[in-house]
Amino acid sequence: MNTSLPIIALVGPPNAGKSTLINKIMGESLAVTSELEGTTRDRQYVKTIFQKKPFLLVDTAGLNLSGEPTLNSSNKVAQELETNVQKQIEVAVKQADVIILVVDGKQPIANLDRQVLLKFRKIKKPKILAVNKSDSPYKRAEQSTKFARLGIKPICPISAITGSGIGDMLEQAVAYLPETENLETPAPEGIKVAIVGKPNVGKSSLFNKILNDERAVVSALPGTTRTSIDDHVIIEGNPYTFIDTAGLKKKDHRQSKPDIYSGFQTFKAIRRSDVCFFVLEATELITVQDQKIAGEILAMQKGCVVVVNKIDLFSPETKPKILKQKLQKGRTDDKYRTLQDYISHHFPFLWMCPVFFVSAQSGEGLSQAIKALIPIYERRKKIIDNESLNKFLAKKLLVQPPKRMWDQKEPKIYSIKQTGTQPPTFELLVNFPAAISSQFKHFLENAMIRELDFYGTPIKIHLKRKAGT
Repeated sequence: MNTSLPIIALVGPPNAGKSTLINKIMGESLAVTSELEGTTRDRQYVKTIFQKKPFLLVDTAGLNLSGEPTLNSSNKVAQELETNVQKQIEVAVKQADVIILVVDGKQPIANLDRQVLLKFRKIKKPKILAVNKSDSPYKRAEQSTKFARLGIKPICPISAITGSGIGDMLEQAVAYLPETENLETPAPEGIKVAIVGKPNVGKSSLFNKILNDERAVVSALPGTTRTSIDDHVIIEGNPYTFIDTAGLKKKDHRQSKPDIYSGFQTFKAIRRSDVCFFVLEATELITVQDQKIAGEILAMQKGCVVVVNKIDLFSPETKPKILKQKLQKGRTDDKYRTLQDYISHHFPFLWMCPVFFVSAQSGEGLSQAIKALIPIYERRKKIIDNESLNKFLAKKLLVQPPKRMWDQKEPKIYSIKQTGTQPPTFELLVNFPAAISSQFKHFLENAMIRELDFYGTPIKIHLKRKAGT
């Protein structure tokens, strides 16, 4: 996060339309929206500019400044989750230069928590009351009069759906911002790293540990994270953008809309990343869902680092049960080697990806995993000259030439050249593309990764028919 920029925070009761508003302002679906209360949980910062003034806009969860729990639940995990969510809002309010209180104009004032409003009025910062869902022009004056009794000015009737009134609201907000002529120093994105995996494997804990900040809400409740969150950080002089994502759940027709939208955002985060931290849990058995997630990373042609989290909890007495008899208590080298074999057995297609055993709690092994990102990123940008490629190809054809398939022509390969990077992409000139088997393509891809040093990233080989053949 570029903290040199001023901050405008959107706060308000649950379901007032804050996430819809931020999506409308930015012109894209950045925040997950739903009629379900509590959809937003983390702070989400987005950089924007209005009237030549750059600033950070912050989306937050449903407001509860009273400090009293709103969950009617005896579930301690759920109560702890809500406490952490409210802490995220408090951080956003403290950081903000301007606060926009977003309320639902269709709801009666009596529905607003008076204790919350009392505390909100006492905040010594510029405040704006945005009365959302003022979709009808003739009702805006009526709603402004109704909410004027709250004692918060100025009042801006808006519609996050249609966009009406948003320009006036932002004009009021940026008028309070300090001058930023010399503050506009864009943070370099660097290597974009998406942290992906199943729910509850510790992705947000890793994200917070890397940033050294309680940036994302952490809870033992699966599915806590719902919106992908980006943050910039410089580690040992190298810039990175880490993206915390929602856990990818097994597809189910009974999934709630927030879960579905969260899944879409996770896939979007993978697509715009350079490398993925694929997170597994050391104390749990590998599942088909883990294998599907790994398959998605490779299908999108992204670099990959396998991060086995919660290694501090791993022992012969813990899961996976399949390892219990193989481990020798007190032998750390045996423990890691056996766990490595277990992972390799379930992910043979990730053979070229490094594996690191880490603890988000203590930070063990995390620095080594981060250091592995740079060489993988550099390999994804590497260019190999045509002469070296064709010498390599000639050697491979001597070792294992493509075999003729019973229903195809005799395969012939003439040359190879590189046509792209990120991922490394190559073009194989052949007599007849259908005559080249997928087995030979896999053989060539694996040989290129090993011998031309593309470890950590998949490569692509396209077949092109030679003119006149």
